[in-house]
Amino acid sequence: MSVKDKINVTVGSITFILNALGAVGILAMVVVVNVDVFGRGFFNQPLPGVAEFVGLAIVAIVWLQAADTLRHKRFIRSDVLFNALATRKPVFARFLTLLFDLNGLVIVGLIFYFSIPLFQQSLERGYYRGTPGVMTIPVWPIKLLILIGCAALFVQILLFLYFNLKKTGSGSSK
Repeated sequence: MSVKDKINVTVGSITFILNALGAVGILAMVVVVNVDVFGRGFFNQPLPGVAEFVGLAIVAIVWLQAADTLRHKRFIRSDVLFNALATRKPVFARFLTLLFDLNGLVIVGLIFYFSIPLFQQSLERGYYRGTPGVMTIPVWPIKLLILIGCAALFVQILLFLYFNLKKTGSGSSK
């Protein structure tokens, strides 16, 4: 197995694990929301902090699952025009694909860069969501998961860029 194949398999394993963690987060949300609903309905006792937990969990889940979603080409996109262009002008379509990859690297890189101080602040200052004395959830773990997911997405886009450059260099249209 070549080095590039080992890197690709390693990145694939990491994105799969992050995706699985996101799925566990979804399951946790389902359990918490159902406990809250049943607590409200049957005992007139809502579970404190559910709205805060769900709000934070959704953000973490999106970032945890983003790299694997991209890896399996499951991001939402409208590619009717692009596919028509690819059949008529394959060289231009390959150029656009490289441009999209570079654009993704820049955007995700900027998100990562500007998320670092937010993580540091939330850790150093002890930011939390919720009501003190009732239920509080620290924000820094979510900010850390955003950074981890963002880094995984960046690496996945970098791999796409690498493989797309290889295709462009070989003249392959697939």
